[in-house]
Amino acid sequence: MLRTLIELKVNGHSDRDIAEAFEVPYRAVTSKIRALRKEGKLQDIAKPEENIEEVQRQRDFWKKHAQSVSRELRKAQLDNTAVEILVEQIKDVAPIGYVPPKPLQRKPSKKAGSPQSAVLLFSDTHVGKVVTPEQTNDFGTYNFDVFRRMMKRLEDSIFSILADHTTTEVPEIVVAMLGDMLDGALQHSAEIGQVNTVFDQFYSAGHVIAQFFNNISQIAPLRIHTAVGNHTRWQNQRKFPTDNRFSNFDQVLYAYVQALLKGNDRVTIHLDKQMNALFEVQGYQFFANHGAGLRGGDKILGIPNHAMGRCVSNTAQRFLKAKRQAPHYYLFGHLHKGIELPHGLGKIIINGGFPGDDGFGLSESFTPAPPTQKFFLVHPKYAMTANYELQIGTYDPAGPLPYDVPEQFLCQ
Repeated sequence: MLRTLIELKVNGHSDRDIAEAFEVPYRAVTSKIRALRKEGKLQDIAKPEENIEEVQRQRDFWKKHAQSVSRELRKAQLDNTAVEILVEQIKDVAPIGYVPPKPLQRKPSKKAGSPQSAVLLFSDTHVGKVVTPEQTNDFGTYNFDVFRRMMKRLEDSIFSILADHTTTEVPEIVVAMLGDMLDGALQHSAEIGQVNTVFDQFYSAGHVIAQFFNNISQIAPLRIHTAVGNHTRWQNQRKFPTDNRFSNFDQVLYAYVQALLKGNDRVTIHLDKQMNALFEVQGYQFFANHGAGLRGGDKILGIPNHAMGRCVSNTAQRFLKAKRQAPHYYLFGHLHKGIELPHGLGKIIINGGFPGDDGFGLSESFTPAPPTQKFFLVHPKYAMTANYELQIGTYDPAGPLPYDVPEQFLCQ
């Protein structure tokens, strides 16, 4: 009987035909055939050549077969659902099996490809800010020591990506410093003493940031473009000024870092007076601004969608009217959370921040966001390629503090 079953199957008879020939249940035949295939006793069926009569016979057969399946579905018992019946029919109709493909034998390309520039968004470090667990329900902690450890984590991440993981040549690292690098003087100074004076902030931050730039310049030359923040405006300015915005504590810090690095010809810092930093990377135009003017939008997610759309639309119109290339990438800080949204030419990118949860964020019920900074590569043809959100909140809390800072004006 077994030999006859195999011969019938090899000669192209269906499982149902064989079941009717042996007068046994259909399921018994299908189970036996599956077992024979697993044991290797039943090979794939060679498809016979078709003729007109055979085609018509097959059509009649499947028409009757469909009617039979329909009847079975109508008569299905509770323990034998319509889905189970259809699965059995599909198993019978489907091919016996497909030959698995050979493993992909692809060797890594020996070519490095086109050189790509690295871009780091660096902002909202708020050096001088002190966040204590007892004032944030144990959600937040931030101070100068935490800042130093986060900076080391940021440095190590960049080294890991560019020195260990990236095979392409990286001719430069472009840094967009987007402001609020210091916490400034906008504090409740009438209630508490100033923990870290503005001078302590810029002096301590300057030494750490200069050493950070000096270290990563070992990988590639640095080109740094700056925009100032709103926290670092002068204390008597109720609003972010429109004129002479560069006259700002962040600008003092940038100039100090520039002076500390005057002996390193691999670092170039652009100190401009413009409201928006405009620069080019691999042929693509970048627009950088602190982002304090992006107000409103989605309260729950904290995404100022209308303000961002208005900025992109009006800026593009202004550039096109002047017959200049409109920006491909819009870079902002200020919101302390990583956000990316596409537009017609590229992306809107909002950088993360350093402090994490603080009293202001908790009081305003802001969506919690981990400390992050944005880092990506730019290809001359494909624009943004590798894209990273560096998790600087995963710093090492133990061990000696990184970076040397003179003790005389050291932040707490």
